[in-house]
Amino acid sequence: MKEQLQHLIKRYSEGKLNLKEQIDLSEQLADAENHIAEEVLNNDWESQLDSTYISNKDFNPILDRVHHQIRLNESDKPLRINWLQGFQRVAAILIFPLLLSFLAYFYFQSKPSVIPISYAEIQCPMGVRTKFQLPDGSTGYLNSGSRLKYPVQFIGERKVELIGEAFFDVVHNAEIPFHVNTRNLDIKVLGTTFNVIANEDEQTEEIVLQTGKVDVSLKSGDQLAVMKPNEQLTLNIEKQTISKNEVEASQYSTWTEGKLVFRNEDMEQVARRLSRWYNAEVIIDDRMLEVYTFHATFVDEPLDEVLKLLSITTPLSFEEEKRESNQQGVFQKRKIVLKINQSKINHFK
Repeated sequence: MKEQLQHLIKRYSEGKLNLKEQIDLSEQLADAENHIAEEVLNNDWESQLDSTYISNKDFNPILDRVHHQIRLNESDKPLRINWLQGFQRVAAILIFPLLLSFLAYFYFQSKPSVIPISYAEIQCPMGVRTKFQLPDGSTGYLNSGSRLKYPVQFIGERKVELIGEAFFDVVHNAEIPFHVNTRNLDIKVLGTTFNVIANEDEQTEEIVLQTGKVDVSLKSGDQLAVMKPNEQLTLNIEKQTISKNEVEASQYSTWTEGKLVFRNEDMEQVARRLSRWYNAEVIIDDRMLEVYTFHATFVDEPLDEVLKLLSITTPLSFEEEKRESNQQGVFQKRKIVLKINQSKINHFK
């Protein structure tokens, strides 16, 4: 019987059933006690469709409805039996293809939809700043030489990847936190403004929180700190240690307005920030300069003017090395060397 039913189903799928075979097949499928028919139909669908999805589908409710509909047309009156049997056969013939269509619809609707994620990346050229807006409406700025990667549409999460320095003004969403991933940190916020520095060529990563709250963890998942406004957190990458200081946070985002601000920063920090800001290589040739700090604000000043003011307010002198070009004729970036000015040391003691 099983082989016969398999044969009938195969002929049906090939469109070769005659009327007698269609009636025979429909009667077997409409029989609630015919478990072999249910098994064969199930196996036939599993062989044609992706078994990963169809194996979890229960066809019993569908077959039960077929059986129930046929029983509704049955009657105890002997004179109507033949007519109802004929109607049952016709109904079964019609129901069988409808049943197959329903199962096909059920199968394809149940497949999990995989939405491909497309990413965009903003690369900020050296020596300039770039404003950006993210898919959720959050905005910010990228500093010189920085890169920001993000999905063109936030689906289920809001996560971006940063290399360099950026200022974020994040739209509040209590249900979907906003994550900034750097090389070493996972910075989680709900809605806030903050500055992040995570340059590839530096041994520290830094966060300065202006408003809101920030939860900072290592990429491994270990929580480091929960920050409050006007706090600065610095990660020493090599030592895997952190330090937290109270600062005037607004001073660390003035670069978004074209202002270069130094607030009692040591010369090593000054040299590093000048290098990024002006796309130059500013190095300290004398460690004695590191004990001096610098306090100033520059608005769209050229590098030469900044260096002159530095030499007035600290005991340093500077010189620029000759720029060489490579085989393609491309010149190296400017290289400025800061040195101690011995004749000015006593003046600054």
